[in-house]
Amino acid sequence: MHHLTTYQRIKNGKIFFHHGRFRRELSLWEGVILIVSGTIGAGVLGIPYAIAQSGVLIGVLSIFGIGLFMMGLNLLIGEVALRTGKTLQLPGLAKKYLGNFWGSFMTLMVYLILFGVLVVYIIGEGATLAALFGGPHVLWSTLFFIVGAILVASGLRTIEKIDFILLFGILSIVIFIAALSLRHVDVSYMKHINIAQVLFPYGVILFAFHSTTAIPEAYSLLKNKGQTFRRAIIYASVITIVVYAVFSLVVVGVTGEQTTEIATIGLGKKIGAVMFLLGNLFAFFAMGTSYLMASVAVKDSLTWDYKVPQWASLAMVIGIPYIVFLAGIRGFISALDIIGGVFGSIEMILIVFIYWKARQMGHLNKNGYRLHHALLLSIVLLTALSIGAAYSVIKLF
Repeated sequence: MHHLTTYQRIKNGKIFFHHGRFRRELSLWEGVILIVSGTIGAGVLGIPYAIAQSGVLIGVLSIFGIGLFMMGLNLLIGEVALRTGKTLQLPGLAKKYLGNFWGSFMTLMVYLILFGVLVVYIIGEGATLAALFGGPHVLWSTLFFIVGAILVASGLRTIEKIDFILLFGILSIVIFIAALSLRHVDVSYMKHINIAQVLFPYGVILFAFHSTTAIPEAYSLLKNKGQTFRRAIIYASVITIVVYAVFSLVVVGVTGEQTTEIATIGLGKKIGAVMFLLGNLFAFFAMGTSYLMASVAVKDSLTWDYKVPQWASLAMVIGIPYIVFLAGIRGFISALDIIGGVFGSIEMILIVFIYWKARQMGHLNKNGYRLHHALLLSIVLLTALSIGAAYSVIKLF
């Protein structure tokens, strides 16, 4: 068996040997679930607070605008992944197309983002579980960390099965939250607009839509590449935009300018015990799915791109975020803003350059999956990301 090469297919083509183990290929909707579950996480809990600062109209337009930008960016990286035909995460793609220096720089950005994300999830899950069951946040964060470490060690296929259940829980709870909250919505809250804070939601929303590491993961397991892969990216983007818009509208409509940084806490206090339970369950499910996918993305990047042994990459993914957490890092909205607005913007700018370098080298000239108006999309992305990154840096001071 060890003589089989990566991606060597056997029998009817539905099973293949992928980085040391046999795995079943994913269908279209399994790919959608993988991408959505790798996108929706702690960021969704911060979006209502962010758009409450700028106003609902500005905030919702930001959700749709940034969501569509991210769809375009994911299609860019999706085309590169498809044409390259190799299971490389972003650092590997940057090294291949932009050279060793930018490969190392992309590595720094990706790991700053992903390890930061994992720390945020550990903090957020501890706060959520403590709100539900009582007790110290640190204890619940540690318990979540232990369970998460076991699941990450068990492999991607186990996580995919759990992600399906958790994602179903997320979407169901969003529907329940919307239904229970509608009669509590105060339309006057929707009229608030603060032009001075028009860019405030940028970093948090960009963080919430960050899914660039989930795209190579989906490609590595999705069957019938090409158009199926493209549809998976588009469907996942639309689902995520709708979930974020509905959730944010409902929360801000109920809590207004009193929206809390972790949205479900304020929502539960405003409406009552049932909403408090549902809201915090939503927070738990949302952060749990993305914690698992982010952990796998870091581990796979270390193994695929830098040939780090499996045991060492697993130890780093499990150990580093928890050590940072124990060191006393406790931020939430500020962490989301920095990770999304600064590091995320820089990472995404590099992705645009990766796409154009791959196209310049003739690697994207095959038929099938091919983006239209890629130049216009790239210009818009580079402009928006540059402005957003500059604003996020200015906000730090």
